[in-house]
Amino acid sequence: MKLDELEKSIPLSFLPRRLASKFYQQLTMSLEGLKLIKWPIKAVVLGGGYKHGELTYNNENIGSDIDLYVFSNFIPLFWRRLGRIQATINKPEHFFHYRGSIPYLLPKSRTFWAYKLKHEGIVLKGDHNILQKIKAREDNIPKIEAVRILFQTLVVWLILAGLDAKTASKPFTVLRAYLNIGESYLTFFGYLKPSYSERLSEFKNRANEFGLEEELKEKVILGYLTKVDPNQAHKEIDRFKLTLSQAKLDCLKIIDRLLVMYLGDNSRFDKEVKKLEREVPVKRLFNLFSYIRMRKIKGIKPKFFPILFKFKITDLWKIAVYHEVNDLEKRDTVLKKFFIVDDFSDQTLVRLFELQPSFSTVEIT
Repeated sequence: MKLDELEKSIPLSFLPRRLASKFYQQLTMSLEGLKLIKWPIKAVVLGGGYKHGELTYNNENIGSDIDLYVFSNFIPLFWRRLGRIQATINKPEHFFHYRGSIPYLLPKSRTFWAYKLKHEGIVLKGDHNILQKIKAREDNIPKIEAVRILFQTLVVWLILAGLDAKTASKPFTVLRAYLNIGESYLTFFGYLKPSYSERLSEFKNRANEFGLEEELKEKVILGYLTKVDPNQAHKEIDRFKLTLSQAKLDCLKIIDRLLVMYLGDNSRFDKEVKKLEREVPVKRLFNLFSYIRMRKIKGIKPKFFPILFKFKITDLWKIAVYHEVNDLEKRDTVLKKFFIVDDFSDQTLVRLFELQPSFSTVEIT
């Protein structure tokens, strides 16, 4: 797309002109990268808060990433190359992601991320009706998807942020985790709305129903403000002591609460997840793709048959919890079922979570 077409499709007049120009430049580079892919691509969609003008930003930078969703039934065949293109374009300072989605699997697209994409996505190329094929609605997203939001937050947001001292020290980084706690509750109870501002209003109206402690509730509201009104959020940040460690503890606490409500059984995590894994099937196709990519992770070596025929997302969740609470004996018991382990670290855990292809828009049950 040409610059004038991008500006018309994605109006960013509320941003300082310099930041808007930088965004359009980065997005143009991202779209140019896709021209190197010769496999059929059905559609390219920009995700995130750009459609509703709900971005984290200040006078210096846009804090919201650029997420380009590439819809193609052939994406497993060119995903590695797409990753290399992304890495090249991101150097030295650009920061965007290609996200994969398989149109053939859209009948299984009742997830939180699919819902967001359906209402926030801007189709830049290809089938302009692609988002209408997403099945997610406020009232049909499986409750277990709310728990998945929190595990993704714990690992691919909080633990990942802890690997970079500069990122870890930013209050808005921590607040994103509390925003996601709000998202998980709205998802669990079927109260999602299309935009952040609508979800903030819904959360305020429903917070007492959720039974959250006052400080946790206020942090969630502040998290939403980082998207809806970042200037106001900056003014209110000093009211709280925001740390990654506390955010992790709160995330684990809400995981436990939602599992108790979902399973109707107030048990320890071990028993909760054992009961849950009876409902979660083995996804052999995804496990095959994951196995191929897992072979590149340093410190562990995946076992082919256990990964392909037995590995479930609940095993990944157990590894994450035991790792975070430092119960290394239980963590390693799960790990050794599926991997030959030489070394395991936060980086390894993050990579394992990142290698779950298409799971953002495909249900896990």
